[in-house]
Amino acid sequence: MNAFRHLCIGVTTLVLAVSPSLRAADGDAEWKKVGEIIETIKNPKENPQTSETARIMLKHSLADFDAAYAAAMKAAPTSPERWDVALFAAMLGRVRELAGAPAPEKELVSLEEVIKATDAKPETRSQASVAMVMIASDTALAPGGDPVAWVAKAEKHLKDFPEEKLNRLVEVKMQEVNLKTKPLGLKFTAVDGREVDVSKLQGKVILIDFWATWCGPCVEELPAVLKLYKELHAQGFEVIGVSLDGDKAELEAFVKEKGVEWPQYFDGKGTENELFVRFNLESIPTMWLLNKKGVVVSTTAFEGLEAQVKKLLAE
Repeated sequence: MNAFRHLCIGVTTLVLAVSPSLRAADGDAEWKKVGEIIETIKNPKENPQTSETARIMLKHSLADFDAAYAAAMKAAPTSPERWDVALFAAMLGRVRELAGAPAPEKELVSLEEVIKATDAKPETRSQASVAMVMIASDTALAPGGDPVAWVAKAEKHLKDFPEEKLNRLVEVKMQEVNLKTKPLGLKFTAVDGREVDVSKLQGKVILIDFWATWCGPCVEELPAVLKLYKELHAQGFEVIGVSLDGDKAELEAFVKEKGVEWPQYFDGKGTENELFVRFNLESIPTMWLLNKKGVVVSTTAFEGLEAQVKKLLAE
């Protein structure tokens, strides 16, 4: 993968997922030019060798896009191509931040207009709705945001555009918002027979560790977790393991050897572990921290784990 494309993928999935298909008439040369620039942004002909070179190329391409988009709107302001281009333009926010290329002061066409446009392609309208919902999620999750209102907006989108192929992005984001705003519902029988119900552990700080004995990085994290558990368990720190192992005997032997005392969820399905799939996780180790109310406050808890746990215990 070239540096330019890697740069775009690292910023936003939607920029590459939304693919305007411009069908400008022969007389709409300006819109044709816009389409060519969009293709250059998504699939550059040159292959820069460094991220900095890619960033400079991207900045220039964005400037070309802005100029061509404005010219096309001036030359043919009623062309239906404007809806596809407006959708693409709306997706460039984070790409612009990375490239150091601010957006024009005036928005030429809003996503709301795209969604309501009777001459826009159905997929363009539905993707514009996805875009509007996903962009709004950043504000909803920020301090002072309204995640409840955002979930209502997301649910309305899913109801209005049930066939949209990008709805999975909205569903995953909804789960993330719900995780961080509602107590986690998790109840199971551990591999050693213990009954685990997170709702009954409110008042304690909980680490949920998605791991496996065959995962090297997971095993490397284990000594630190063991040390913290022994130090802070009496103060209200709990750990719950979710094992992606496929062999029950191997898991039991490993936790016994290492002195792991906390309960383990195990279903023998390996990387198809039901909780791993349910929470749309992609890799291990993954560690979640729950505060005393049972709400997930961190999905990357291995970063500064001790400080995070102590801070939550003090609340």
